[in-house]
Formats: sequence, structure tokens, C-alpha cells
Amino acid sequence: MTPEPHFELSFASGFGEDTFKGIAEDLRAGGAEVVTKRRPPEGPYAFLEWLIPTAVILLIAYLKSFSEETGKLHAQALHKALPRLWSKVFGPKPEITYTIVGPRGNVGSQVFSHAVSVRMERIDGGEVILLFPSTTSLEDFSLAVDRFIELMRKHYTLGGTDPLTRTMALISYLGHPNFQALVYMNPETKSLELIDYVRSSQTRKLTTHQIPQ
Repeated sequence: MTPEPHFELSFASGFGEDTFKGIAEDLRAGGAEVVTKRRPPEGPYAFLEWLIPTAVILLIAYLKSFSEETGKLHAQALHKALPRLWSKVFGPKPEITYTIVGPRGNVGSQVFSHAVSVRMERIDGGEVILLFPSTTSLEDFSLAVDRFIELMRKHYTLGGTDPLTRTMALISYLGHPNFQALVYMNPETKSLELIDYVRSSQTRKLTTHQIPQ
């Protein structure tokens, strides 16, 4: 029986697996099971831009063992891999750029990068997705992932009274696991915020709720 991966690195069909080889090796340094997966061709998209998969999606699935020694090793490996991933997406000479195609043609990058996101699973089976502003420093990239991991650790351990669940209650459609929860770290406050992407699409202005720490 194949063990469940601790990390999954999925990428759009236009990219080669060699692009992510070094990142996968860094993630495996702590003994983690890592899966790399090329996705089938995607698009054009007919739904909200917010929900379109990014070019690279890093799925983190090790948090249930976060307090154990193995979980700590996986966290160390993740932090080793993050600078390499950041360089490929946001660095001086990014290797990963991504154009989204909608029903009316290209959808240009607006507030958030289409190149990379980080995902984890909620306790109700839905997804939480960490997005990054189109211009993100290495420091903010690493800090955002740290904040996200801490948010999800509380989500798993506090059983419905955690900051994420309480903030999701402010947005009615997030009560159903079929709806993804989108978060990002505000670069000014360094706090995570939950995005109301339906309202944001209606008003064409970013609408968020700050998540308590």
C-alpha cells in the first residue's frame, strides 16, 4: 500500500517535472513522502478568477503529526524548499509565469499571483488556499506560509472554535465544504485575511475579514 504523501506538488501541463525536481528533493530531506504531479490541460475557464488553479499548487498534508518529531522534520524541509520555490515564481528571473485564459481571452494577473498557491484540507473536507500578492518578497512568502501552518494547526486542534472556523462563519457560502476558503497575508499588517471572493467579484474590490491570531 502506497503511503499517503506529506506534500504534493502539482503543476500545469505546460511545465516539465525537472523544473520542480530540486524543490521535491528539499521537501524529502526530512523523510517526507512527496508526490509531484502534472495536471491535465486546463481552461478556458468560465468561473470566478479567484478559483482558477495556480500554475503550481503545493499541498501540505503533514500537519496532523506536526507536534511529533517527524512533523518538525517535515517543517524544516519545507522551509528549505520555500526559497527555491519563491525564486522560481517571484525571483529576479522567474521560471514560472502563467497566463489564465477565460471565455473572452486572457485574464491578466490582478491582485494575486496566478503562479503559486498553498493548499490544506479543512476538517469539514473542504479546502483552504493560501494566495500570494503578485509581488511578494522572500521574507513575506516564508512568513505567510508560517502563518498559514499555525492557522491550520489551530484549526485541527481546537475543534470548531478556532480562528479560521469563526471567521468563515462571517461568509455564508463557506458553511459548505464544496466552497473553497481563500486566505492571504496582508503585506502591511502581516496578518492573514479571509477573502470574500463572491463579494470581491461583485464589487471588483478586494473584500476581506481579518483572521484573529
